Amino acid sequence: MSMSNDPGHFFQTETALANAKRRSAKSSNKNGSPIPLASKLLSIIPDLTSSMRVYIAESGGITRRVDLESGDKSCTYKGHTAPVTSLALNTAQGILFTGSWDKTIITYSTETRQKLRTFAGHSDFVKSLLFVPSPKHEGGLLFSGSSDASIVIWDAGTGQRLNTLKGHNRAVRALAVDPITSNSEAAIIYSGGSERDIKRWEIPYANVSATTESSETIMEHDTSVNMIRFQGEDAEMWTASADNTARKIDIRTETKKNGTCRSEAVLRHPDYVNDVVVEPRGRWIITACRDEAVRIWDISTGELYHIYDGHIEEVTGLAIVGNGEMVASISIDNTVRTWSLRPVDLMKAVEDKRVQEQGMEEEPVQERKEGFLTEEEERELAELMDDDD
Repeated sequence: MSMSNDPGHFFQTETALANAKRRSAKSSNKNGSPIPLASKLLSIIPDLTSSMRVYIAESGGITRRVDLESGDKSCTYKGHTAPVTSLALNTAQGILFTGSWDKTIITYSTETRQKLRTFAGHSDFVKSLLFVPSPKHEGGLLFSGSSDASIVIWDAGTGQRLNTLKGHNRAVRALAVDPITSNSEAAIIYSGGSERDIKRWEIPYANVSATTESSETIMEHDTSVNMIRFQGEDAEMWTASADNTARKIDIRTETKKNGTCRSEAVLRHPDYVNDVVVEPRGRWIITACRDEAVRIWDISTGELYHIYDGHIEEVTGLAIVGNGEMVASISIDNTVRTWSLRPVDLMKAVEDKRVQEQGMEEEPVQERKEGFLTEEEERELAELMDDDD
């Protein structure tokens, strides 16, 4: 234990005090052009109507639309009585869905910010949301995952509860729709959470209540699955996990046989991975880690290319913005930051970091005025004059 006389340090370990000191020193950094918000940031999604706007869920019980270019953060959506954990959008109809620890889901008009409806049905925290358009439901379908280990399917337009999917044993933290295998008849949904299992569900639009069991279970991770996304031109499955990895998992071939592994790429981290996104042009994979870092990986090699440092607490989410040329990151340090994905900017960031780490910053070269000697030449001249004496 540290023997500090500061009463605020009682019962803190030396590691905790060192971390606090490090974060304090790091807190004033402007890396990523931080925009400070009111509370811890738990979820982020891009506003598809504006390339530099995002929606952010806060632990203070509100959702905020933030303009990353202007820094405007005045647009808020209120109504929850506990932290907001998850977000989804029906962009076509201008509807925002928010899920919360208060066990409810609230829908809002994105433009007027008017609260439209509250969905109540879970017995524990709402942890994940997914909106899926449906040819049989005018307002689409909303899927909600909860700490009660269930997935509820709602008519997103009316709020009617259509089905409850059970199969997970713990909280459902991640939901994603497969755009390749989903069709006009059914949506193919994948779910994951506070266990290693990823489950596949086939949801027929004409009879949503017909689905009662998952059609397949994928077990590639060692523990909790924090995020599932379908990314890239081929809509490949990427996952982030508390087993300190992000993975690309092959779901297009037959179920693995003879113990062969489906993970086509494994990106290893020093701590939990909370999110993973792929840059639209297919050059970079970006991951969010509990160790405060945003990592950029070369998608062609799977090698780590660069680490963006700036957050002083766990990075909780990512969103591609700026027409695919930037990534926004959020953290429980209450800030949202943006980082360039342009190759020229990344090359410069890599070089700047190399110079900084090696302590090789070049001193500015003083401009030499014509007709005057440099300091070194003055010394040489003085030595020559002494020799003449």
